[in-house]
Amino acid sequence: MATQRYFRPWYFIFPGAALGLITLGYPIFQAIYHSFHAVTMRRLGDGVFVGLDNFAQLFGDHLFMRSIVATVHFTLGSTLLAVGFGLFIASVMSSRGIRGTALARFFMAFFLIPFVTTQVVTGILGRLYVWQTSYGLVNFLLETVGLERVRWLTSMDHAMTATVITNGWRMAPLALLIFYAALATIPDEIVESAEVDGASFLTLWFRIKYPMIRFHLGFVSLIILTSAFREFDVIYGLTGGGPGRSTEVLSILVYRLGVTQGNMGMANAVSVTMLVIVSVITIAAVKIGKLGAMSE
Repeated sequence: MATQRYFRPWYFIFPGAALGLITLGYPIFQAIYHSFHAVTMRRLGDGVFVGLDNFAQLFGDHLFMRSIVATVHFTLGSTLLAVGFGLFIASVMSSRGIRGTALARFFMAFFLIPFVTTQVVTGILGRLYVWQTSYGLVNFLLETVGLERVRWLTSMDHAMTATVITNGWRMAPLALLIFYAALATIPDEIVESAEVDGASFLTLWFRIKYPMIRFHLGFVSLIILTSAFREFDVIYGLTGGGPGRSTEVLSILVYRLGVTQGNMGMANAVSVTMLVIVSVITIAAVKIGKLGAMSE
């Protein structure tokens, strides 16, 4: 009986696990395999084993190091913007007097629009209607308050800012949903008691609300960070990695090496490097979360 109780959950897990192993495991294995070979897109099965030469060449390439810097900039900027904006809106919508009203439901639906829009559509719409120099929405608003137009997507100084804001705006609804659900579960009695005792806004946040949602905060930050780290569609739709490769993150570099140049060995080496980095970040975050839970 004990053996049956142990294996019974696996009966339900096995179909999904098998499907994931086929659809994800095999491509990952192929990527790792090709990263150690000199192979082109036209002749994937005729690669020559080169060991770590692809990785040595990769880390000696200044364009790869530049892509890492761009990826870090994009990832951190998108994560901070999405988490911060989502937390702010969730705090407002979950406050007493607003939570559960028609106004809260309207704004919830309004802020969910970016999240249900595909990444490619988000990038293309941003390029055509939001960040466009002559008639884009952002420059229209700047001119309305008396400021000059900015060449957002054609300037190396501003293109990354536009991509970060666009992706942060797209991912903010995920943070909003989870934070709103977490904040809505905090009993009003606790908040009211703290206010009666004279707790300020900051004290209320850092002494009562933050401890109750800090695991949600860590979870959302990790999800958005890993998603932004491998983002391709939004950046490609906005800038294509330009101008001057200023927004060429690692995912865009993989596309350029593999699809444009046909160098699948180098492209897979970049992909494997991304996989290692994301795995390290995820494992470290999980370990930190466990240590934080154990210290309580």
